[in-house]
Amino acid sequence: MTPGAGGSAGGPGSLRGPLVLVGLSGAGKTAVGRLLARRIRWSFLDLDAEVESLSGRSIVDIFATDGERVFRDLEARVTKAASIDRTTVVSTGGGWMSRPELREMWPDAVCVWLRVEPACAVSRLARERSARPLLAGPDPEAELQKLLACRLPAYRLAEYSVTTDGLAPEEVVEAILAEFETDGIRPGTR
Repeated sequence: MTPGAGGSAGGPGSLRGPLVLVGLSGAGKTAVGRLLARRIRWSFLDLDAEVESLSGRSIVDIFATDGERVFRDLEARVTKAASIDRTTVVSTGGGWMSRPELREMWPDAVCVWLRVEPACAVSRLARERSARPLLAGPDPEAELQKLLACRLPAYRLAEYSVTTDGLAPEEVVEAILAEFETDGIRPGTR
């Protein structure tokens, strides 16, 4: 658990914007995001769920029928249209952070990279691999290794980094809040 290379989160006592959870599939972004939002009494937004709502289809169907490019276009649309404020926790898709045009839509966001080793992510996702289009092939760990290598420079831009391997979502929430406390930050309630 260390601050990333992205800089400060707005100084002692406050966050400058919404909290955006980034990381590979299987890092726990949605589960942790829901718990974190509940814990600090903020709203929660899952961008993948917003894509499904906008399109009226599952992400698996979007990938199978129209391909990754259409999914990425929908992801950009929901990012732009999202109703967020400085008291929103956002769970993103695994590739969201690697798209500068999306990050620039929320310039005040504080990003938290939920780090997960590909082997741990595959273990977590074993029951839902078919729901993860980029991991549906014969070797999902190798695929996650490739995705991590491509996305690593973007993930490193996050202001905070918390390792999730071997931790329950509740423990990850505690680790995030401990990082904020180290910097003198207490996320306020609505």
